[in-house]
Amino acid sequence: MDQQICPLCGANLPENAAFCPHCAQCTHPRKEVAAPSPLRNKLLLGLLALVVVIAAGVGIWYANRPYVPQEFDGVGEVYYETGGKTYQLLVAWPADRCQAAPDIYQHGREDDLTRWPSRFYVNDAANGADGWRSFEPLVEAVTVEVVQDEAAAHTLTASEPSHDENYPDVAGTSYLEFDGLCGEPQVVWVIQMKNGDVIRVRQNIHVTLIHTYTYDWHDYSMDTVEELQALLERAVTEVKPEDELIFNLPPVTYEGTLTLPTTCTLRGCSDGSGRTVFAGSVMATPKQGYWLNYLFDIDFVGSGTNVGLSASINTMAIGCTFTGYKTGILSYGSAWTAPIGCTFTENEVGFHFNSVDGGVTRALFDNNVFTGNSTAVLLENMPTDGTLYFDGSVFSGNGTDIDNRCGYDVDISKAVFE
Repeated sequence: MDQQICPLCGANLPENAAFCPHCAQCTHPRKEVAAPSPLRNKLLLGLLALVVVIAAGVGIWYANRPYVPQEFDGVGEVYYETGGKTYQLLVAWPADRCQAAPDIYQHGREDDLTRWPSRFYVNDAANGADGWRSFEPLVEAVTVEVVQDEAAAHTLTASEPSHDENYPDVAGTSYLEFDGLCGEPQVVWVIQMKNGDVIRVRQNIHVTLIHTYTYDWHDYSMDTVEELQALLERAVTEVKPEDELIFNLPPVTYEGTLTLPTTCTLRGCSDGSGRTVFAGSVMATPKQGYWLNYLFDIDFVGSGTNVGLSASINTMAIGCTFTGYKTGILSYGSAWTAPIGCTFTENEVGFHFNSVDGGVTRALFDNNVFTGNSTAVLLENMPTDGTLYFDGSVFSGNGTDIDNRCGYDVDISKAVFE
């Protein structure tokens, strides 16, 4: 090991000596401490102040920055938050305003327009209650656009949104008009907010073409009720459930009972060669029915103990006559049955409404004639609330004109009583 030597007097030093025993001096050189620099301190303080100012400026700008409008887009529904509250904007059915209806399936004929309401709701997302009243002041405009199906032959049109009294709790209703050749267009509800935001709620419309099949008595055997029943049964197996069946009947008298296996249209002969007569009954009671039953220009002649037309699903009788029945027309089950321009003569009950389920198909029972019946109209049960209108109907010589046992609202202001 090398001998340590004092750097000042040259004497030998003990190992790791901090002081020389000969000259009593420190053997390690001292470092000079630099004097504080006032300029550097000022620069550091200036930089720190600048950072504070910049941070404050950024905070003020962020707090007061211009609002950048946003776009929201959804199929069926969109959730939108504003003012600490969340709204559910959606298209829905009236039966459940909180359940979005992104896809609507309809049917249409080739040359006949169908009209259907697209309904727009605004709900409070927290509880499902109607939120339109608090949301409306934030809205600049509500419009409806249509994205057409480019592969379709025809187009769908949508009316400007409005508040329809038929749907009082709906934020807006747009009526769509389409036929069976418009394909699968998309309806877009566009909500322009006052803050610049744009909300789009989309609804897909799927339209299936209805094929109409007509069976004419000149081309098919239907001279007896048995032949007509067999033709009806065969037709059901040859078409789809949504297809339309029309039977043009011959000027003959059918004896017995005809049962409709599906919804269809029966047209009595009206070419002047004679009338189509049922000296029995027609039972409009199919297990499954896609459309309404329609009966036109048919004479029903009873034996005093039977029912002319009994319907358990929606049925319309137009220009028909019912004579000599225990009950001319019986509506029951889930049927809404409406006579229009019909004549009821010398029946125990002309028209008996006893349905407990379903909805209104047509509330205007207009231009009927009730004459010589024990009871012209018997309202025992009605499936839903509303009002029946007997505009232009004539009541003459009946034992009871209207037996309103269920207390349904009836408007007879435009009816005639003789």
